[in-house]
Amino acid sequence: MNSKNMLKIIGIILVFVILQSYFTTPERFGAIIENWKNYFMTVIMSIFIAILLEPIVKYLKKKSKMKMNDVLAISLSITFIILIFIILSLIVIPEIISSLKALNNVYPYILNKTMTIGKNITDYLAEKNIYTINMEEVNSYFTNFIANNVTNIRKIISAFFGGLLDWTIGFTNLFLAFVLAFLILLDKKHLIKTLENIIIIIFGVKNTPYIMNKLRMSKDIFLSYVSGKLIVSAIVGLCVYIILLITGTPYAALSAILLGVGNMIPYVGSIIGGIIAFFLILLVAPIKTIILLIAIIISQLVDGFIVGPKIIGDKVGLNTFWVMVSMIIFGNLFGLVGMFLGTPILSIIRLFYIDLLKAKQGGEQ
Repeated sequence: MNSKNMLKIIGIILVFVILQSYFTTPERFGAIIENWKNYFMTVIMSIFIAILLEPIVKYLKKKSKMKMNDVLAISLSITFIILIFIILSLIVIPEIISSLKALNNVYPYILNKTMTIGKNITDYLAEKNIYTINMEEVNSYFTNFIANNVTNIRKIISAFFGGLLDWTIGFTNLFLAFVLAFLILLDKKHLIKTLENIIIIIFGVKNTPYIMNKLRMSKDIFLSYVSGKLIVSAIVGLCVYIILLITGTPYAALSAILLGVGNMIPYVGSIIGGIIAFFLILLVAPIKTIILLIAIIISQLVDGFIVGPKIIGDKVGLNTFWVMVSMIIFGNLFGLVGMFLGTPILSIIRLFYIDLLKAKQGGEQ
């Protein structure tokens, strides 16, 4: 039996074992996948960061008047990205805090308005003998509810501190991912050669050039999609912000961030971001929701017909159905990051699928 057939048999056995494990104990299988995902997430993040940083490193080395070494070019690239995040944070975070403070200040008014409307409705129902509500009983119920749910409040506080711990771990993993990305870029040639040797061992010398070529194409697809999506989403957010700012619409910055970040996730992201922004503005200035809807329509037209086709084009080659499928599958596996990266990942899988299909069809003819 040759090595190719042996690999096929091993692959079939592994698939069978995985499926059998899933259908026998799905909860345990899910826990195992979750653990493995956590183990490798930092490494996966570092690879993605390295891919995104590589064009900046090449640009710095090319444009530098004096010959710039790899360590300096990579360090400057990472510093540049971190500075962008810091500058954006300094611009965005105060705006978010200001919006949240404004929302907090208007909260008593909203609560009072809601209570007044509720009282008017109950009075009307009582007057018409439709339904009678004793407001003292309602107040007593809420008082008892709060008193009896001190344990739940403590749990919420504990969850809050647990969330802070998760954020700390997340930032630590992000820092480690940048360190690994630095090392990947520094030792890129050696790592590519090691990868090529592994592919030779598994798939043979004959198939290695094809696989390496597809991996390079995959990197180009990923880089084009992610960089293009970042630029387009920034333009969408800026477009919304300018329109809302000019018209004096409240929560302009917060709405722009919601729609800009939401635009990173195909189709549903902008809808979710738009709904949240709509309800925020509806609470304080209902008439301004019309301006928000106009801003969303204009930004989506700019995305769909102007900047989107020029910057991203048809990089992924997937129709709406497969984009949604990729979001569901990778979103369940990796959360919001999976929803964003699912489209280019499925597009990369599609590359191999098309070539395998052509090879099979050619072999049968």
